[in-house]
Amino acid sequence: MDTSARREAMKLIILDLEWNGTYSRRLKGYINEIIEFGAVKVDETLAVVDTFQAFVRPQVGKKISGKIRTLTRLSNKDLEDGVLFMQAVSRFKKWAGDALLMTWGTSDLLALIENCRYFCGDGHIPFLKKYVDLQRYCESRLPGIGTMQMGLSTCAQLLGIHEEESEHHRALNDSILSLECFRVLYRKDAFESMIQDADDPDFYPRLTFKTVILSDWEHPMVRKADMTILCDRCGLEAERLGDWAVRNKSFRADFYCPRCDYRFTGRIQFKLKYDGLIVRKKNLPFQEEPQEETAEGGAADSEPEMQDIQEES
Repeated sequence: MDTSARREAMKLIILDLEWNGTYSRRLKGYINEIIEFGAVKVDETLAVVDTFQAFVRPQVGKKISGKIRTLTRLSNKDLEDGVLFMQAVSRFKKWAGDALLMTWGTSDLLALIENCRYFCGDGHIPFLKKYVDLQRYCESRLPGIGTMQMGLSTCAQLLGIHEEESEHHRALNDSILSLECFRVLYRKDAFESMIQDADDPDFYPRLTFKTVILSDWEHPMVRKADMTILCDRCGLEAERLGDWAVRNKSFRADFYCPRCDYRFTGRIQFKLKYDGLIVRKKNLPFQEEPQEETAEGGAADSEPEMQDIQEES
């Protein structure tokens, strides 16, 4: 049987987790302790085959925070008869088999890694073989949403899928809502192109890599060419009028294009990701009077994430 045939026969699982942020004396810091598993298993036609739900009895934090109680409507009493985390993992592994796993974004995987590392000393997820980030897949099938991450509720609204408020933020119900979005946007070739192999040596390092925003233009990874700005009218390099300043996690300077007699503000942001440095540039209207800055050096107002990419390396 070829690879394509094996994938077609493979079961798919959408997993959703709920967790409680709690302080660990052992870590001397906070951990997102998982308190509920919820998942739906479907066949190659996306028909539901089975569901999975399990409460996890907390071992680190004995009480659910008020925020989580409000969000999930779970109480401490609901978790009293829950299983321990590693028991939940063992049961889920047996239930999942060799199915391909999907989650809405990678935060659930990161919580699993954190809990596996805490409770058994190994950050690898025992039941994870093949994986698709369902959030990223749905974003790729909905062009025009920009570079901002799309929440599950937003996706459902865009697709005209009705969700009951009382059912939101519970693991099993959110996994089923994710499935409804997936069914609308499913296309076999697009989906298969996003399957990741968890046994790939790069899988866990890439997943756990924390993006760093560079605030030093003398960083060895920043090239001189990265600090140039093009005029958005003629497309040629503009002249910088003053020093660079750091503001809102980006570099700012005023520029002038003599060919267009055009003055504007250039903005550059450097993001260090697992695969290397990402350079994002955007031209803004020139302002005679700069906006007031906070004591930390950032602007008093907030700005949306940079989306217009002039250069990417």
